[in-house]
Amino acid sequence: MDKSGEGEAVIARLENALQIAEEENKVKEARDVRLIMAQIQFLQKNIEEAMRIYQELSKEDPKDFRPYFCRGMIYSLLDKNEEAKQQFLKYRELSPKKFEVDGYLRTPLSRMKVFGPSDEN
Repeated sequence: MDKSGEGEAVIARLENALQIAEEENKVKEARDVRLIMAQIQFLQKNIEEAMRIYQELSKEDPKDFRPYFCRGMIYSLLDKNEEAKQQFLKYRELSPKKFEVDGYLRTPLSRMKVFGPSDEN
């Protein structure tokens, strides 16, 4: 994405979509666009910016489980296991029972990395 300037074009389109959503007072859509923007920032290796956006989203709506899951994934990939564990615990506390994104947490290696070998969650 970075090589041909596509990343900048994607961010510009997302910023435009965010502006439209905010002008039309579409709160949910604006929030969803910001989540995507954070994911793009992470993919472009702008980890601090991605984490900043996720933190803002968590402060604005502490009951939304998605930023916690995303931060948990980033911390896990960075081998910051204690931070990942805290984020995943918050995600699991808040996520609806029917939400099935936690497949990552079901793999033995991921569970051991995040929760330790003796945790039965």
